[in-house]
Amino acid sequence: MHSMEIARSELLKEEVATTRLDCGLEVCVQRKRGYARKYGVFATRYGSLDTKFRRADTGEVVDVPDGLAHFLEHKLFEEESGSIDDVFAELGAYSNAFTDYTMTGYLFSCVDNFWPCLDTLLDFVMRPHFTEENVEKEKGIIEQEIKRNEDSPGWQATYRMLKAMYKRFPVRVEVAGTVDSIRSIDADILYRCYNTFYHPSNMTLFVVGDVAPDEVAERTSEALGNRDYGPAPAVECLYPQEPREVGARRVERRMPVSEPLVCFGFKDNDVGYEGTRLLRKTVCMEMLLYTLIGRSSELYNELYEAGLLDHTFDWNFDCDKDYSFAVFEGKSSSPDALVDRVCRGISDSLAGGIDRELFERARRSFIGSALRAFNSLEFIAYNFLDYHFRTMRLLDRVGVAENISLGEVIDLGKRLFDPEMLAVSVVNPL
Repeated sequence: MHSMEIARSELLKEEVATTRLDCGLEVCVQRKRGYARKYGVFATRYGSLDTKFRRADTGEVVDVPDGLAHFLEHKLFEEESGSIDDVFAELGAYSNAFTDYTMTGYLFSCVDNFWPCLDTLLDFVMRPHFTEENVEKEKGIIEQEIKRNEDSPGWQATYRMLKAMYKRFPVRVEVAGTVDSIRSIDADILYRCYNTFYHPSNMTLFVVGDVAPDEVAERTSEALGNRDYGPAPAVECLYPQEPREVGARRVERRMPVSEPLVCFGFKDNDVGYEGTRLLRKTVCMEMLLYTLIGRSSELYNELYEAGLLDHTFDWNFDCDKDYSFAVFEGKSSSPDALVDRVCRGISDSLAGGIDRELFERARRSFIGSALRAFNSLEFIAYNFLDYHFRTMRLLDRVGVAENISLGEVIDLGKRLFDPEMLAVSVVNPL
């Protein structure tokens, strides 16, 4: 029996049980009694940013091609006998895998056959098989994915904005890499990265659904306990020093679109921390954006009525220990006018003071949305580890939102929405 540490949220009436197995793997379970569906996510703290690292045991600095973490995800998901999707499908389960800037995850959801699904998940992720032949075959598949992204106007608008915003930091590099970068990947470098980042001590298994935490821990321990993983490698990821200023203020491209697409964002240089402070900043910024440019805001409705934006307009705030930015995107017949009006509207609101009733309405909307999200196992499955790996607790979002002050939100907005930190990307019709 493994001892469990329990994290609770009285506001949400939810709890997460966590234990660490002898092999080093962290196991987290959020039991949702009465739910038929169950999710399992097995993830490693290894993403597209981690292209240069130093192992403490050898002192060697390893430089790998862009897109390697994503390539590795593909190779684990594709077995010699075919796709792991087929194995899960035979068990009546849905499966998926994803790579982002800082993590790689493997996921399944099911109603029945949970334990065989869990065994399958643990087995294929911890059983790599790379050969020069199957690596070469995978290159063609990923090249097609990269080319589809190159032909996607929305994708191009976003990534060209990030390339403009960041001069050196690898958030500017597409997660899948480039056709040239993946061509230099071989079985040897895949094994080197797998053996560095896929040690159980660098990974977490998260399960959400009506399953007992101690049963998940015991079953996982039995599945992995007879394998020798060796000592956990100490790894230091090495990132280039990013200049304070943006790389370019504006970039444009012409593609076959009926209406211009625009993606613009503000680079945030306030980085270098995680945990509670990062969670507070994330919630602050989301509440600020809800207030200033949410669907019910005065600014949004003015721009909608003026025809400068439509239902495709959206915003996001993405931050981690080493990078942070706020981004807006959508279709617009007049992209420059949209950028100008959004920036001016935000600046005027911050300078003149945000109406407290508007802010409190946005707070209630944010909290209501956050509470409803915890009825979705899919939301929890895809977001728990994203927060966890940044030493934040998803359970704490509502509690943080309840005690954030209007002054705190305004101060953050004044620091982040600096006109000098704006980068704009436009995709115009041919």
